[in-house]
Amino acid sequence: MQQPPKFMPDKELSKVGGSLWLYIIMQLTLSFLFSFVAMPLIMYSLYYDYSAINACIEMLISFISGIIILWFMSSSFKQNIKDLKFTFKPKETIDTVSMMYFLNYAIGIIGALLSKFGLPNTSPDFSLNGSLMYNTFTFISVVVLAPIFEELIFRGMILQTLSKYNKMFAIIVTSLLFGLLHLNITQAIPAFFMGLVLCYMYVQTDSILVTILAHAGNNFLALMSAYSNHILITVLVLALVIYGLITIILKSKEVNAFIKEEKTNEKKLVKSITIGSPIKGVAADLSSLYLIFTILWIIISLFMNMF
Repeated sequence: MQQPPKFMPDKELSKVGGSLWLYIIMQLTLSFLFSFVAMPLIMYSLYYDYSAINACIEMLISFISGIIILWFMSSSFKQNIKDLKFTFKPKETIDTVSMMYFLNYAIGIIGALLSKFGLPNTSPDFSLNGSLMYNTFTFISVVVLAPIFEELIFRGMILQTLSKYNKMFAIIVTSLLFGLLHLNITQAIPAFFMGLVLCYMYVQTDSILVTILAHAGNNFLALMSAYSNHILITVLVLALVIYGLITIILKSKEVNAFIKEEKTNEKKLVKSITIGSPIKGVAADLSSLYLIFTILWIIISLFMNMF
């Protein structure tokens, strides 16, 4: 009889946490190095577009850091990207985009209301309202590179690794980390809910292509925000919001059944736990890990938002 996997989330989370901190440090290092290449171009030539150069640098940093971290995580987690399924499922992709957009729309309304009480809006502006070069580099970074690398890292690697213990545990932790890694308070909340939708749909469809395309679609709609006054864009937004709400309502029973099933699996797994330390000790260690990670995130976020 095949033995269930040992429940060692502290070990797995250490790998995940180490990989994400490496990802952050690598992006900061690359930003520092690239600045020495870009600044002379900006300072000594009037023909260079500062915003376009900055967008190009961000695109290169995203590409290089994404390749390196995927190689590192693939080796550390002993997973191969080739083993992921890239099945095209158009209906599931549209459902995912619409649910994410509805949640982002609802959170945006709440954020707008809270801003009247002094909550700052520090979300970056990704609208395509610059030069042709700036728009091109921004589009590649936001609509192409970010969805591919973020989905392969979070859904393809982290979610897959943690799902062997419990899918609900994996979905919540992966979504939490996905939100925290944005290092921006106003982005973290919608990113967390977007992560929940992406994780759930990946588990249900078993296709990384669904989440990549849905993530790309959501980011594309964010870029189109600058043209929200156009009648066609307005109609598309309203249609997606309504369809997203309907999809969430229709999937509510399916989600409830999934949660009940995972709770049942969790009870079975707890009985088979084989670890050297008491369960309470492990729970305390995990709580400390979450607390430390959250405090560090808040400090970094506040520090970055000061400038």
